[in-house]
Amino acid sequence: MPARLAMVAYVIPCGCCQEDTWWTADFFHEVPMATDVDRQRVLDRQWFIVGRWQEYEGEARANLLRAIGLAAFYAVELINYNGLRLGFLEMPQVVERPFHLAVTVLVLAWAMVVLGVLWCRKQGVFPASLKFVSTGCDLVLLTTIMALGDGPRSPLLVVYFLILALAALRFSLPLLWFATGGSLVAYLVLLGHARWFAATDLQAHEQTVPRFHQLIVVLGLTLTGVVLGQVVRRVRYLAEDYAQRVTPPSEGQP
Repeated sequence: MPARLAMVAYVIPCGCCQEDTWWTADFFHEVPMATDVDRQRVLDRQWFIVGRWQEYEGEARANLLRAIGLAAFYAVELINYNGLRLGFLEMPQVVERPFHLAVTVLVLAWAMVVLGVLWCRKQGVFPASLKFVSTGCDLVLLTTIMALGDGPRSPLLVVYFLILALAALRFSLPLLWFATGGSLVAYLVLLGHARWFAATDLQAHEQTVPRFHQLIVVLGLTLTGVVLGQVVRRVRYLAEDYAQRVTPPSEGQP
């Protein structure tokens, strides 16, 4: 059966050179196809091109949100270290200097990740692995900061869910699987660190959490990844349904 596609033109940043690659697809014309398999190959190719463009734009938004979140986190850390007294709002100093210095170094390393992603986008270097590298750095740096602090009891635990949300911005199922699995592994490492590698028995007691708490977090991360994965899957069906509705009928058809 002939395939009817829509006229589109995309510029896709190439990861191996400094030039952009333009892809066009001629829709509103009959495209002869030998089989439905050939038609599906064309559709899959077009979806890959659209997906790469959305990954490029999604990485920019994820990096911007990463920078905003990092700045907000360090502002809270400065308040925890220096204290805050505004009359109606008072927050006492709650962290020691060694912890503050360690967090500062990790925040600087995280800022280098932000600048690295920004540089890659500005230079037109966008390999498919970049989103995995940036997400992996997010997981490693977050887990390290939590291990230095309150461990599994830290309120920073919610950032794992934010990392999953940032992965969904790229509309990439492999990245979402990577982020979900990486979050689960990072949380298990955090539990193991609090249980077996705490500096003192008192610190281990303060960092460990009940078993039901652990199960709820694991289930929450898993289900969040599944739900976001379904959202990413539904995006393609949404786009295909929309394309069918806006495509004019063939000549001679009502």
